[in-house]
Amino acid sequence: MRSLHKLLIALALAGVLALPLLKRDADASAPADTADGPAAIVSVAPAINAPFSPRHWSPGSVISRRDARVAGEQEGRVVEVADVGQRVRRGQALAVLDDTALRLREQEGQADLARIQAQLALANRQEQRYAQLAAQQNIARAQYDQLRADRDVLVQDRARVLAQLAQIRHQRTQMVIRAPFDGIVAERHTQLGEYLVTGGSVARVVDTGAQEVRVRAPVDLARHLAAGTEVRVRSAGEEGTYPVSALVPVGDETSRQLELRIAVQGLDIPVGTAVDVGLPSAATRTVVAVPRDAVMLRREGDFVVRVDAAGKAERVPVKTGADMDGLVEVTGSVRVGDRLVIRGGERVEPGQRLDIQPLDIGPSGPAVAMR
Repeated sequence: MRSLHKLLIALALAGVLALPLLKRDADASAPADTADGPAAIVSVAPAINAPFSPRHWSPGSVISRRDARVAGEQEGRVVEVADVGQRVRRGQALAVLDDTALRLREQEGQADLARIQAQLALANRQEQRYAQLAAQQNIARAQYDQLRADRDVLVQDRARVLAQLAQIRHQRTQMVIRAPFDGIVAERHTQLGEYLVTGGSVARVVDTGAQEVRVRAPVDLARHLAAGTEVRVRSAGEEGTYPVSALVPVGDETSRQLELRIAVQGLDIPVGTAVDVGLPSAATRTVVAVPRDAVMLRREGDFVVRVDAAGKAERVPVKTGADMDGLVEVTGSVRVGDRLVIRGGERVEPGQRLDIQPLDIGPSGPAVAMR
């Protein structure tokens, strides 16, 4: 009985000692993790051939092609004036001046005209009678000629008074200062009750619908610019392509810059807004381009993460060049069609397996613009 008890104790001790060995065998027989760790979740985009036109970015400003400080041709006291911010149509009154003095002068001229016309009617009747008497030789020829001369003087007096009346009426029309085009009153330079002198500015009218961009560029870029050349205009994070509408090929002697005007119909931003204008600075060339998010910038050198044939990460050193429309020019071992990591590549190690997911597209469009 004692020997049986010893046998059971020995078997229990053997089982306890065998447990680590069994666990070790089980761990050895279980499938091991790959040496490259768990797969990284990434998004990719291809490298492409793209036409690149290097650009020089210059600051510009949105202006209006029709921006006028409207002045008065006559002087007088202001009895009406448009408010700042008021929209006006072409021919609409901006200001009205008191025309009392001109109305009185017009009445005086009309009275002078009536007097001269009465005298002229009398002279015409006398001329007819004197003509009959002169034909009968009942009066001296000199007397008849004097009568005709007096009648001709009255004709000229009537013409002078008519011209004066026309001038006064024209001046009365100029007492209403009208908008030269459709626009908005941006500034008011006179107030109600003030006395406006001849040539005095009444208001500044701006046509906000006739916008263009004014920009100055280095003279060296003139050979790459002409009317119709397409340039990039960037404002408030938005960017578009617009044609050059006018080029002034005259450089300033101090700044060595020339002026360009760019038609921007449909831009719909306030006049005076600051913009950046990308001007071509060299001939267009075709390069290998990658999305900007694919380039990893490091102190030891820039690189991209390429997906190899086995679906693993591969670091490829590159040198970057010009950038345009979300793409960056690269030189190195990157080939057109290579799949490059653009999302999730910051912590990817070389040789790590990759789990490629579709690129997330938000409400404003894809994170990387592939053009």
